[in-house]
Amino acid sequence: MLLVLGHWLAACRALGASACGYYALRLLAPACTLTLDWAYAVFWMASDAVLATAARWLWHGGVGRRVWALVINSASAFANVLLALSLWLQGAGFNAQFFFHATAETLLWGYEALAPVFYGCWAYWLLLSLWPFALRGAAHTTRRGAAPTTRRGAAPTTYRGAAPTTCRVVAFAGVSVALNAPLLSLAWNAVSVAAEQQHVLFVPKTADAAIWPEPLPSPRNLVLVVAEGLEATYGLPEVFGEDATPRLTALSKEGVRFANMRQVSHTSWTTGAMVAAQCAFPMGPAGNFNTVIGGARLEARAAGATCLGDVLQAQGYRTVYLGGASLAFGNKDEFLAEHGWDDRYGRRRLQRKVRHASQTSSLGVRDDFLFAFALDKLAELAATPPFALALLTLDTHGPFGFPSAACGRNTGEGLLFAIRCADRMLAEFIVAVRRRHPDALVALLSDHLGNFNDLRRQAPPADARRLRFTVWGEGIGPAIIHRRGTHFDVTPTLFDLLGFARWTELNLGASLLRFDSPWFARAHPERLRVVHALPAIRARPGDAVSFHAEGPVIEIDGVRMLATHRGLRLREAVFAIAFDADGAAVRHRAFAGAGALLRQVEQWADGQVLAGVSTHPSFNRQLSCGAVGQRFFAGYIGAPDFVCGPLDEGASVSVPLRVPRLAVRAVDATKAQPQGAASAQ
Repeated sequence: MLLVLGHWLAACRALGASACGYYALRLLAPACTLTLDWAYAVFWMASDAVLATAARWLWHGGVGRRVWALVINSASAFANVLLALSLWLQGAGFNAQFFFHATAETLLWGYEALAPVFYGCWAYWLLLSLWPFALRGAAHTTRRGAAPTTRRGAAPTTYRGAAPTTCRVVAFAGVSVALNAPLLSLAWNAVSVAAEQQHVLFVPKTADAAIWPEPLPSPRNLVLVVAEGLEATYGLPEVFGEDATPRLTALSKEGVRFANMRQVSHTSWTTGAMVAAQCAFPMGPAGNFNTVIGGARLEARAAGATCLGDVLQAQGYRTVYLGGASLAFGNKDEFLAEHGWDDRYGRRRLQRKVRHASQTSSLGVRDDFLFAFALDKLAELAATPPFALALLTLDTHGPFGFPSAACGRNTGEGLLFAIRCADRMLAEFIVAVRRRHPDALVALLSDHLGNFNDLRRQAPPADARRLRFTVWGEGIGPAIIHRRGTHFDVTPTLFDLLGFARWTELNLGASLLRFDSPWFARAHPERLRVVHALPAIRARPGDAVSFHAEGPVIEIDGVRMLATHRGLRLREAVFAIAFDADGAAVRHRAFAGAGALLRQVEQWADGQVLAGVSTHPSFNRQLSCGAVGQRFFAGYIGAPDFVCGPLDEGASVSVPLRVPRLAVRAVDATKAQPQGAASAQ
């Protein structure tokens, strides 16, 4: 690095202001992140300086080298902007959350909400992309001691010794690109995801639950307030020196506070958290596009899943959603429309009703107006119960918050001021709702953990941070629930409090009033990763399929998959994977209910080899494997080589997966070997 620094100084002396300005501009993006992580920023600056040197050397060559200089310079400048934004907005490099938001809606949001940053980033990229054209004073030398050649009118300058040859420049450029911080961030995320999936326990999509009316003598209304990034950690005096949310802390003592809510995979941004909290299931990939760069594009509609709004709508509830931000951002509108929220208010509809400019921000409609409008809407809904009203706040959105004017002048504390403002307004709103609608169930949930980089503070250890989840209502609490929970447990818990006994367990969640979270009931919850489609599994000649009672888990081709039905438990149900003639796993499904399950499974299999686990007594009996307990099975049902048997507690069983085409290929390969080779084996 000292040699590189020496070259920078030499280049500045030789080429003057243009080269110095070029290096300064290159280093501007990483320098902006010095306050977030100075060690990472220093490395980024050093790697970018090396890349800048390579681009400058390329620019001093022929036409081909100049084209490469422009490409490398422009592409790396754009990558710098993206990485700086990722670090600034979410406190992390490239990840699934970043790629989920890499859409036209996000670009429009940036244009509207962060106009100075938006234009500044584009101006920076454009200026840096064109800057090589200002590097006019450099000389070319072709051999040691040769006279320098310059453009007409330019002052002659020379490098000490021989100028870099094309091969040296290309090699140097290749190394500098490989050490580029944005590229390394992308590569690190890809490697992390790929390595993680070598030890992961996949959870396939659970079976959809049928919805039918569940009449209640006096159904309770629901008011669900989702607070943007307002995690429970803000109430810890040991983090801030004081409780940053004192009013909400005091108010939580009057309700049921769930004190151990954790954030898990694919729930760390608003839409992901919304899907997880309402459907008890995370978002899945869009189509089959699930790349190692983080599951890049994720599908926000959660089509086919049974969610909070679906059940409430089927029970006759009027459902209304209010959010100050654009509904298009993060595809929230698609999800809400798909899952039972009939009346949806976002930025566009709410801005038509705003009376004062102070009630809007560059991000959308501020929370002071949102709460006032919500109280008016509740008065309207109260005339025709039951109803459900969901709100998503906005003022505490990073990077610096958008506090309502009702809280007075910002004291310069940035996001911390917005948090204190939200604490007061949320507490006042919850008190008003409880006073005006005493029969309503009121719930407060932070959509995800906040970004401590926005506060310019060191975040506490990840394991010490908690989501905020408190519920108030007549006859409820006060109480503190210490069971570990996730977003997936929110909707089953709300259903339990509303009186819907059939929905105390749903998908990957359960009511924390009655059960431990299914997610943390697993031996290694950190290894759970949810997929909506089968991972790439292919059986090869001689492969065996293993069944493990703990789970139960099916393992083949190095992939461990949890056998599920409705949730993480397999109870009186059948889980099966179908393999085609080439040994590829093509689909999976869970079966349950009374009647001839064996016939259903056979029709679904359509002549393909199966591997699965059953806890269904009648299905086990029909297979002649014994009725009670867990049973494994593999092969064609009814074929002579079909195998099944008990999978007792703590047991593991491995059996051959007999796919006919694979078996034929294995035999042919053996016949093709020389006799001596076969005997040697």
